[in-house]
Amino acid sequence: MKKTMGLISLALLMSGCSNTSANDEKLLVSAASSLTDVLKEMELQFHEIEPNIELTFNYGSSSKLRSQIEQGAPADLFLSASETDMELLESQQLINIDSVEPFAENQLVLASLEEFPETTDFQELVLNTEEKIAIGEPDSVPLGAYSKKALENENLWNSLSARLIYAKDARQVVTYVESGNAELGIIYSSDAVISREISGTLEVPGQTDPIIYPGAVVADSANQPAATAFLEFVTSSKGQAILKEYGFMSPAGETP
Repeated sequence: MKKTMGLISLALLMSGCSNTSANDEKLLVSAASSLTDVLKEMELQFHEIEPNIELTFNYGSSSKLRSQIEQGAPADLFLSASETDMELLESQQLINIDSVEPFAENQLVLASLEEFPETTDFQELVLNTEEKIAIGEPDSVPLGAYSKKALENENLWNSLSARLIYAKDARQVVTYVESGNAELGIIYSSDAVISREISGTLEVPGQTDPIIYPGAVVADSANQPAATAFLEFVTSSKGQAILKEYGFMSPAGETP
């Protein structure tokens, strides 16, 4: 019942958030929370090319957004921070398989308000302190799953588990660090680049697989041409340049 009411509220929100003319196309983009800032810039520049396409964004963890699409919530385009969530939608034929396109990569860093000495060793730092470490919820947030896997690969998960505090999405992990609710946090490097408060970053060891962001048009979308147009903009040279400006890497693992 709670989920149903949430979806109804989301649908009402999206149906009532525009006062544009009848000729405008309204495109609803469900996007990973780590894309919040870069998509604001994308929206401005895309509107110069397609002034009649109005963008509305629904941000959250990729797994939450995937669940909303599975339950029939309105969405035209899905920009995910998780290949796994995209593959689950693909297996249910809820997105257009031919439209799936990786558009960015990211990596994990340990973040702090204070700078780290150049010689800082990750394991020594996290093991020889009592400070809290914020991460995404491992079972429901891609950032949390990536963080847990990296810590397990370094045999640190069990040692640190009592000091971990969990966040509902990648953006909330950043907020925990910026507000001082956690002295340390494992965040995306792109979020560290745009944060005005975070001064210290340290690469997280144990990352064996690239963090790939795929996008795809939702199968039930009534605005498929507009959704395709925005996805093409995201993957274009102009879109890739904006992603670079906000700290993302190209899907090939190289800076665009």
